[in-house]
Amino acid sequence: MAKAVPSHLIQQLSGKIDRKREDIYLAQRLGKTVVSHYPRRKNPKKITQAQTAAFSSFADAVREAKRQLADPQLRLQWQALFDEQKNHPQAGQKQYRVLRNFVIASIQKAPENQ
Repeated sequence: MAKAVPSHLIQQLSGKIDRKREDIYLAQRLGKTVVSHYPRRKNPKKITQAQTAAFSSFADAVREAKRQLADPQLRLQWQALFDEQKNHPQAGQKQYRVLRNFVIASIQKAPENQ
């Protein structure tokens, strides 16, 4: 994956460049334009039941995270937990940079989702 040098043209680009070959893909990540190969999709016929269950579990966690982050009181609680893990990292624990990702991961790791 390559990172593009900022310019007026590149800062506004996103998506795929060559429609037929789908070789180049531009995306905005953390405020930077990233150039990579177009993501390959798996053939739906080859997806296993375990993968389908994982996809479904993740989609449920994303919906729940959106619901909880829409509530101002719950958002403040999550923000406090997020700031705690960001300011006081623990050994062997992933450091999250985005609140939404932290909430999704926490929901997926909750004992009732195991």
